Amino acid sequence: MRDEERRIDGRPDGPGAEGGGPRRAGGRSPQGAVPGLPATAFHPSVAVRLEVNGETWVGEVPATETLATFLRDRLGLTGTKIGCEEGNCGACSVILDGALVYSCLVLAAACDGGRVETVEGLAREDRLHPVQEAFVAEDALQCGFCTPGQIMAVKALLDREPRPTPEQVQAALAGNLCRCGAYPRIVKAALRAAATMAGGAETAASRRGDDGSADGATDGEGGTRGAPAR
Repeated sequence: MRDEERRIDGRPDGPGAEGGGPRRAGGRSPQGAVPGLPATAFHPSVAVRLEVNGETWVGEVPATETLATFLRDRLGLTGTKIGCEEGNCGACSVILDGALVYSCLVLAAACDGGRVETVEGLAREDRLHPVQEAFVAEDALQCGFCTPGQIMAVKALLDREPRPTPEQVQAALAGNLCRCGAYPRIVKAALRAAATMAGGAETAASRRGDDGSADGATDGEGGTRGAPAR
């Protein structure tokens, strides 16, 4: 069989040949084409639009670039650490659309239209997030390499479970390794943050009044202005 009638992998590619793919003039398949798929199936770069820590990013990323690499190399958000790159250590943990993910296993292109939260986005101006403050107060770190991932795991937990039990905290942190062995202090920090955040919510509620109205103001007839229907 003539060379022009063979595919790049050496198998026949003539009319009726099994798995025959797209061909260039002269009978050859495009270089790098996957047998059975159109030559346009793979794009080296992909246009994406992401919201990262409240700011929108629009541009193109390599199709094979992970979210971890994107955050670190393109946005300079190096709080997201790269450890095992196999989804085992949890150092790269971030929150994507409300769920905790290993960013070393997620392609940036797959996050198009998504909302990403990293450890850099937790503080507000010069005030740390309650979870960060709790880690400092409980001395819940040693070398600090795993700390950003641990903090994001606790943040994700408290977002869905404001009053977790110690067992729930331990389960939520099961995917985040600490080589220094600071686990007991990390659990204490999570519970401390939960108490702080719950206390703040209760204080805010009391200021509004139990029914949500400001200062519990009444309408002069014993009722409360703006009280929701029950």
